[in-house]
Parts: sequence; structure tokens; C-alpha cells
Amino acid sequence: MKEAELLIFPHVPPISNSNLSKDLQSKLDNKTKPIGALGRLENLALRIGLILGNKNPELIQPQMLVCAADHGLTAEGISAYPSDVTWQMVENFLAGGAAVSVLSKQNNISLNVVDCGVRHDFSPREGLIIQKVSNGTANSLYEPAMSNEECQKAMNNGMNITLNLPGNALLIGEMGIGNSSAAAMLLSRLTDNDIGSCTGSGTGMFGNDLKTKIVILEK
Repeated sequence: MKEAELLIFPHVPPISNSNLSKDLQSKLDNKTKPIGALGRLENLALRIGLILGNKNPELIQPQMLVCAADHGLTAEGISAYPSDVTWQMVENFLAGGAAVSVLSKQNNISLNVVDCGVRHDFSPREGLIIQKVSNGTANSLYEPAMSNEECQKAMNNGMNITLNLPGNALLIGEMGIGNSSAAAMLLSRLTDNDIGSCTGSGTGMFGNDLKTKIVILEK
């Protein structure tokens, strides 16, 4: 199999629909309020209507999916916290102690946590989906973080999980010490911007620590 054939992305239909957009905007503008008074909420309502393809959109059984995995690059000190915090936070999500857990409960949103590649063995329980591709990624300073096969498997797992969830609305979150570094490198490569402009403080890397983080990512 050729390398390019390993990564297969599903077709995502465009949401642009000028007629539906006009109908939705008209409905918003004819509410008992000044035009635009709800600010960003109106833009959000318009976008939801376009995504669902309906001028009377309704969110049915919304789902919250938090995907967790460890990053091998964390061994280079690119985070203020050790990798063990990843699995500890997953346990916190499942115990209902994290902000995402509380907000999901308050808004009647089903929360599931996916073990995509955490360096920890979890006991099976409600709200936990175990789809471990590997025990964390490799250290990308010395080798590819993931093989093409692992990347394909991870994406396939995500698509299959999503397709089997109920409802018509999906919120996505992630957990993994070192994740902002992986995101920065991907953003830099995809946008052809220098790594420094794509790198943030993450979970508390400021000053010289942030500079060191950028130097490591530049390698």
C-alpha cells in the first residue's frame, strides 16, 4: 500500500446555503429584540441552523467527547507538569470533578472520555471508551510521533466513535500533557508559520521556560 493511501479522510459537505442563511437571519431579525442584540449568540444560532440544514434547528442529545493521550515529547521538559497528570485528569473527568464534567452535567450533555493513548491502564467503567492506539506517542525530537498506520487507526477510531453516538450535536475536548506542543508543530507545518508564532505557554510555561520550549520545538 502506498503511503498516501493510508490516510483517508471522509467527505464533509459544505454548509453554505444562501437561501437557508437568509431564512435563518430573517427569523433572528424578527424576534422581539433589536437586530443583533444577542451578539455572538446570533452568529452561533445561524451557524447551527446551517450545519443542521434546518431553519428550525434543535439540538438533540448533545454529546461531549474528551480524547486523552500522552505525548512522548513531554520527556524534554516542554510542559510545567509531568505526563502522569494526564491519567489523573482522566480519573477526575470520570469522577465528575473537572470543569467539563460539571458543565456537561449542568447542561444535560452526555460526557464520554476516550483513552486514545494514555500511558496508564484504566479499569472499564461507564463514560470511558478505551481505544488505545499506543501507550502515548513517541518522542518527536528523535523519531516520528506516530506512524502512518497509528495515525490512520486513531482517525478511524474517532470516526467510528462519533458515528455511534446518539444525537445531532458533538462537542470535542482533549487532554494530554504536552498537547499544546504537538498542536504548535502541526499548526506551524500546516500554515508555514515559524514555530515561535504558533507556540503558547500551554499549562504555565512563561519567560525563559517558554523560550526553552520554543527552542526544543524548533528542533
